[in-house]
Amino acid sequence: MSGQQESPRALRILLVEDDAASRQALNGLAQTLGHRTQVAQNMWQALELVTSENEAFDLLLSDISLPDGDGWELLRRLNEVGLRPWRAIAISGRCSIQDLARSEEAGFYHHFRKPVEMAVLEAILREAAEEAPQ
Repeated sequence: MSGQQESPRALRILLVEDDAASRQALNGLAQTLGHRTQVAQNMWQALELVTSENEAFDLLLSDISLPDGDGWELLRRLNEVGLRPWRAIAISGRCSIQDLARSEEAGFYHHFRKPVEMAVLEAILREAAEEAPQ
């Protein structure tokens, strides 16, 4: 992870990850790139964050397997309340062909296998910042 240069646009990122070490690493990467993050440990905490702010995040970075649901359901619920993020990225140990297809159907732009390569995720976040609507 280079962290040398901030992204062209600071994204508002909702990070949903139940594993503390993964959550810390992903949050650190996003913040190093100059993005603003809100962090949740489960689906309900994420929904509370989004609905309390009543504003969609630019990007959802979510684990698929959460203790109280899954990332697919989270993205569906965000869509139902009109607060779907502009882009969503899944990170999961669940990476069967069916899981990848389900992520695509749900609207995830990428689905990465855990542990995710930070350099790859950094490139994806930089790309997202360049392509994000103003």
